Amino acid sequence: MSVEVVDVAAFDGRVLPGELAIGEGERAEAQRYWAARVAENPRLFDGRVLLAESVDLSSGRLEARFREAPYSTFLWLRAGGAPGRQLGNVFSAAAVVTSDGAVLLGRMAPHTATAGQMYFPAGTPDLEDIAGDVVDLEGSLARELMEETGLGAPLVRPTDERFVVVDGFLYACIRRFDTDLDAAALARVVERNLAAEEEPELDRAVLVRSAQDLTAMSPVYVHAAIAHLLKDAR
Repeated sequence: MSVEVVDVAAFDGRVLPGELAIGEGERAEAQRYWAARVAENPRLFDGRVLLAESVDLSSGRLEARFREAPYSTFLWLRAGGAPGRQLGNVFSAAAVVTSDGAVLLGRMAPHTATAGQMYFPAGTPDLEDIAGDVVDLEGSLARELMEETGLGAPLVRPTDERFVVVDGFLYACIRRFDTDLDAAALARVVERNLAAEEEPELDRAVLVRSAQDLTAMSPVYVHAAIAHLLKDAR
C-alpha cells in the first residue's frame, strides 16, 4: 500500500466507552510478546493508551474513534500480532521548521521502546489527552513537543498547516510549528533542555533539510512528511 499525504483543517478524536475488546488467546500472545520486550528493556512501562477503532479522513478533517488499551497490547498489534484486526494507529506529531528551512526531529533514547529511531516529537494518545469524550489530538502534540524537547510558546508558533500521513493503518496527524531560530540555534536550545532532564525520551536533536537527509532509522511516514513540508525547497 502506498503512503498518502492528505492536507486537513482539523483533527477530531472521540473516545468510546469500554476497553478495546481482545480475545483470551490474543491477550496471552500479547503478554508473551510484552514479556520478551521487557526482558530486552526492563524500563518499559505498561501504561494505558488509545487505539482507533475507526478512522474517517474526508471533508478536510480526520475523525477517529478510540478505545482504551494497555501499551503492551499496542506494541503487540503494531508488531503485526493480529493481522486481521484493522485498528488505526492514530497519533499526532509536531513539525518545527526553523527560520533557515530545517525541520526538527529527535533520536529516541536507549531506554525507550523505539531506541535509535528518529522522528518528530510525537506520542500515542493516552488518558491525559481525554477531556470528557474528546481525545485532544492538538493538545497531545503540543504536550509531546514540550515534554520531549522543552519547546513551547513563544519560541515556537503553531501554524494553520495540518496534514495526515497515511501508511496502512498508521495515521500521523502532523501540525507545523515555526520558529525564528535557525537550525543551529534551535539544536542548542533542545540539547540544553535534554541535558537538564534526568531521563529524557530523546538523546539528541536532529535537524534535516530534505528527505534525502533521512536514513532507515526514520519510519516511512517521516520521509513522506519531510518531503511534504519542504516541497517548496526541493
